[in-house]
Amino acid sequence: MIPGNFVRAICSALTAVPLVAGAGQSSPSFAERQKPMFALLKVEEAWKITRGGPACAIGVVDSGFDFFHPALRANLKPGWFAPGVYHTDFFAMDAHGTLVASIIGGRREDGSDGMWGLAPDCTILTASHGMPIHALARFQGEILAKNPNASMADIQKEMAAHGEELRTFAETWIDFVFGAEADAIRYLADHNARVINISGFLETTRLAAKPELKARFEAALAYAKEKDALIVLASGNNDRRVTDYPGDREFIIIAGASTLADRRWTMSTKLMGTEIRQGSSYGPRLNVVAPIENIVYAAPHEQAYYSWNDTPMGRQKTDFEAPYAVAPWGATSMAAPQVAALAALVRTIRPDLKAREIIRLIEQGADDIPPDGFDEETGYGRINFLKTLELARKAGTSQ
Repeated sequence: MIPGNFVRAICSALTAVPLVAGAGQSSPSFAERQKPMFALLKVEEAWKITRGGPACAIGVVDSGFDFFHPALRANLKPGWFAPGVYHTDFFAMDAHGTLVASIIGGRREDGSDGMWGLAPDCTILTASHGMPIHALARFQGEILAKNPNASMADIQKEMAAHGEELRTFAETWIDFVFGAEADAIRYLADHNARVINISGFLETTRLAAKPELKARFEAALAYAKEKDALIVLASGNNDRRVTDYPGDREFIIIAGASTLADRRWTMSTKLMGTEIRQGSSYGPRLNVVAPIENIVYAAPHEQAYYSWNDTPMGRQKTDFEAPYAVAPWGATSMAAPQVAALAALVRTIRPDLKAREIIRLIEQGADDIPPDGFDEETGYGRINFLKTLELARKAGTSQ
């Protein structure tokens, strides 16, 4: 038997991908669509203090990136590429990393209807972990090619015949994810990434039966801590309490997702006829939240990304609408880069501060969401760029 949550477990191990599609360009402009979020976070007021700078590099770990996107080609730099896996430039490989990078450092070209990232003057150094052959996606694609109207139950039934292959794939996938994350973190820490964004859900319980992999991953985290890199992790989209995030509060900040009305994000959606409950995961390690409602992001910008006869995931075909989009609802993978951008702005004006001090400033600068004070659903509250930077300017010198 294939576990009922197999599909979600495997997908969430790599990235926290929204299960809702972004809408294409519409009126008003993309810049106008960003205004509610920017106003809530006090972004434009904060930019009077700093928009970042190239001296503060932000590392982004993801599957792939559109390096020549108009919003990113000025400051998105290729760095590490995982060996022994595929780095094919198709939509599902590059879309998530492009989205995350654009929220951090997108730059609107003069005269274009583009978007702004939150730290547009920072350099973004990438760590691309690519993808091995994705047996789960390939089997699913084959089933849907034969039966385009298949439900999730139909797919589970069909895939039961491949149970052993899929269990082997699940083990291989966990090895790949945590091994690649470990190597990516080390690379970015070695190349002076002051902030590292990982918009993926990482649970250490997945490593309980893999002591060597666990030791390798924990050693990479310890190395980043020694280098004083600040790591931002997405809290996850499974709408449940989580207690086993990796690392500790001294250098890792957990970012959850909220609405523009300052509520923890939760929703239900249908995937192939099955209702999937989603929401910002929470717990005692959650630090802050950031809004993911009607969020503008960059999508791979050329038609070539959108139609492939074969990839590590099998045949891939997605409609190309525009190089930018608006997600009515995102996920925690869109919240993490907002926090990473804020951390980078703090490090720009206060490079003397340690990661732990910056995390405290982000917590103190957040706008509290009821109930008063820290709570497990929203942490210390929703981030506020202006308040945090004002606190950073006044903070005592690190000892």
